[in-house]
Amino acid sequence: MNDTKLYVEDYGIGDGTQLFDMDILSEIPSFIPSPESETMDIARHANVEVQFPYSPVGPPKRNSYPGELNFTVEVNSHDVHKKTFLYSHMLSRIYVDMKCNFSIQFNWDYRISPHMYVRSTVVFSDEPQAEKRVERCVQHCYESSKAGIKPEIAKNVLHSSREMDAQGVYYCGDVDVADSWYSVLVEFHRTSDEPCSHAYQFTCKNSCASGINRRAIAIIFTLEDEYGRVYGRQKVGARVCACPRRDLLKDETAEGKYKTGKKRVPSNEIDPPKTKKIKMEAVTDIDDTVYKLPSLQVVGSRAMLSGLKVMLEMMELAAECRKNNPAALALYQPHIARFKETIQTLEMTRNTTQ
Repeated sequence: MNDTKLYVEDYGIGDGTQLFDMDILSEIPSFIPSPESETMDIARHANVEVQFPYSPVGPPKRNSYPGELNFTVEVNSHDVHKKTFLYSHMLSRIYVDMKCNFSIQFNWDYRISPHMYVRSTVVFSDEPQAEKRVERCVQHCYESSKAGIKPEIAKNVLHSSREMDAQGVYYCGDVDVADSWYSVLVEFHRTSDEPCSHAYQFTCKNSCASGINRRAIAIIFTLEDEYGRVYGRQKVGARVCACPRRDLLKDETAEGKYKTGKKRVPSNEIDPPKTKKIKMEAVTDIDDTVYKLPSLQVVGSRAMLSGLKVMLEMMELAAECRKNNPAALALYQPHIARFKETIQTLEMTRNTTQ
């Protein structure tokens, strides 16, 4: 009843001097979060119901804090020695190949709240990219969509290692809402001091041109209840690459950090780590046929420009693969230039009308 009274006073229901009976409280929306909750705005609208699973809107907050439940996140060290993935404690970053499982341990004061959820959301680490939603590249997304996978799962670069319809795993995000961020929500019921763990896998690489596109990423883990109220948040960097060990050593060397604790060496005196040469697979399925699009009408300037930019990126990628073939490369250049000119004109037109 004390909690009920607190919430009643916080939201200005009644005069705060008496308690309401449950018949009156039943008229209030079933979810009234505390004023500190990130989902507080939802409850301000009496006609809005919070549906499970809750899908956050807008760029996720990035500041880490354990909260009252002392929420912590750790990389499962039992798996690191198997070299299925690597973790740099100095950079606080996971190095893992695409489609390779990596396990994360979650811990909180389960005696207070044994039944909780952990949401994982992939974001761009750099501030200029913070407002952009992380999505899979066109090729990998198309492969999943062709296999009949739901759009909110096909677009998400991070998946649970469990089956798609596994109990207790929920994929959130609305493909049609640009401000709806993709996330994976996992349910936990704790009954002991042993931390909970869950295995994830990335479905796109950092190098995918029309997806992450070599931008730095991180995973935001939030401890939530069934209504989406956040009780703690932690952030872990990530790099999805074919050679985790090579990239880990390269990044630690570039930033002047060593596991042995040696003094930092100027970057111009650092010898690059020795690496094996990687055999690149030849791309043989590129179609050089020039197609003429039919006359189409697109609703929304953002959708129109996004479609044109994706096609431009795909042509630039194909042209890069044809750089050793001057004749084929010459075929792409005028069309790429035309696309860039058209996109620039449309962006200028949109800016003047807004």
